[in-house]
Amino acid sequence: MTRGKKYQGWLLVAALFLLCTLVYGLLSSYPRELAVYSDEVRYLDIARSLWQGRGLRVRNMPSDYQKILYPLCILPALLLKTTAAQITAIGWLNAAWASSAVFPACALARATGQNRRRTAFLVAVTAVLPTLSACATFMSETVFLPLSLWQVYFLWRAMAAAPRARIGWSALAGAWCFLLYLNKEVALYYLIAWVLLRLWVTAHDPRSWRGELAGVAALLGAFLVCFVAAKLTLFAGLGNSYNQTGWLTAEQWAFLPFAVVCDLLFTVLAFGVFPVLVPLTALRRPRPGTDPRRTQLPLLLLLALGLGVGVVAWSITVREDLGSDSPRQHMRYLEPLLIPLLLVTLDALDGALTPLRRRVLAGLTALWGLGFLVFCRDIGPGAGDNTFLQWFDFVADRLDRLPVLGFSGWLLVWRAVIVAGAAALGVALVRRKARKPLAAAALVLCVLCYAGEWRINRWTYGVEESAVQAASALNDSLKTLEGTVLFIPDGVRQRDSQLIDTYVDRDVYLCEYETLAAGGLLDDGVLDLGTEKPGPEYPGRPYEDLTEADWILVSDGVPLDTAGLEPSGIQCPAGYTLWRNPHPDRVTFTG
Repeated sequence: MTRGKKYQGWLLVAALFLLCTLVYGLLSSYPRELAVYSDEVRYLDIARSLWQGRGLRVRNMPSDYQKILYPLCILPALLLKTTAAQITAIGWLNAAWASSAVFPACALARATGQNRRRTAFLVAVTAVLPTLSACATFMSETVFLPLSLWQVYFLWRAMAAAPRARIGWSALAGAWCFLLYLNKEVALYYLIAWVLLRLWVTAHDPRSWRGELAGVAALLGAFLVCFVAAKLTLFAGLGNSYNQTGWLTAEQWAFLPFAVVCDLLFTVLAFGVFPVLVPLTALRRPRPGTDPRRTQLPLLLLLALGLGVGVVAWSITVREDLGSDSPRQHMRYLEPLLIPLLLVTLDALDGALTPLRRRVLAGLTALWGLGFLVFCRDIGPGAGDNTFLQWFDFVADRLDRLPVLGFSGWLLVWRAVIVAGAAALGVALVRRKARKPLAAAALVLCVLCYAGEWRINRWTYGVEESAVQAASALNDSLKTLEGTVLFIPDGVRQRDSQLIDTYVDRDVYLCEYETLAAGGLLDDGVLDLGTEKPGPEYPGRPYEDLTEADWILVSDGVPLDTAGLEPSGIQCPAGYTLWRNPHPDRVTFTG
């Protein structure tokens, strides 16, 4: 490729980046409030506390949560004066970060020697991934997507480099993985997959063990240096930042095999079945002199995908969906792997699968189909996590309207139709003439899944513009007050508190009425702040410094005794009232 064509290609990618930023920024600019607890509360609170120079704080109390990369990425939005403007700016920043994924997608395609048509296809798929619907949320997927693709790029450069150069690329990949780890813990599956891959390579070329050991040491060493340095400086004295990695109970252990199988089968479906099964069928031993693009890269990606599914099952499914026959799926943790898996799938199809490998592919497809029919059912609530399963969810949610067979019967029919469709897709895929229409269909499916995600997010996050402006104005008024503000919402993790969590960045203490009552603090009808230590449902511990409440912001549904309170005269959003408390050491209730 000439230098002029190379630069022209990058200019086109840059133009696509700007177009995606504009489109997704506009689609994310509607009035909204956070909706996912506790993730979005942590991200937004930590960004604000860092901006205000108060360290890591969530719900106005010190926090051990150390996944600070996304909060750092949205800090520029806090330059704006009002919280309403800041929330709008966060959507635009999300759009820019997520859209930047087209750059590593293009870099990876070029580094692996893909032609211009395939590079354009891979970049186009990246530009319409359903994950981009997260631009309208306050979730870290917008940063995780481009960082993950860069991670795969650096690992590819390491495996394709000469032994000495591999050390440098491995060190860079290890340091980058720590950056990715600051975004999500699941990023560790890249490290583990790389170590397993190098062990496999060494087993097939024992003479290379010194170079392989040096490369692995460089990668792990760079990660550990960054990790230890952060623990000794930025996160000194902090504990574990994640509460879903503890040991399992006996009941959870018993549920884990089903969780892994179900999550794996649904993940294969979400990825289109064959971007997983074709690379698996085409795996080759990494003997000396073989092309790492065909022998090492596919195995790395499959290992990362398998490890990712295991991490999701261990840390989420067995804890949040214990006992469910339709556990929720969490494709957002794995979706970045689709782009490199599509790349190696195209490479494998180029190799003209031998009759033996075609039979293996048919056997794997049948095995997946049987497992999908037997072990899988529905995917449960949590549509915002489904991304590439939006089409499955859209049909499954409407099957209870059909007569005769009932929901379970029609769901089985739907799964059987999917398995039959996968078989037909496999037949078409091995025929070259059908690949261009299939590529176009893949792009259309991505757009439809994005549209489904956007529709769900619009319904989940959207609020009236008047409520946004009123909450932002309330925040400005609260900043003029002296003393402590106590916010008492009606309901735990409800819309009743979401608006205030989103648009009030003043240091407010939050204690839900239900949490106070459940803790026995209101048995006598009085919350005595001098002797009792209330706290919010999340993070689940009491405030140590809440001894007075000079001002009380309360939802209308809370049975607050207002006889001894004074109206503040400050306008609040509909459904809220702000009172001045002449007796700040206690709060009285009528219920």
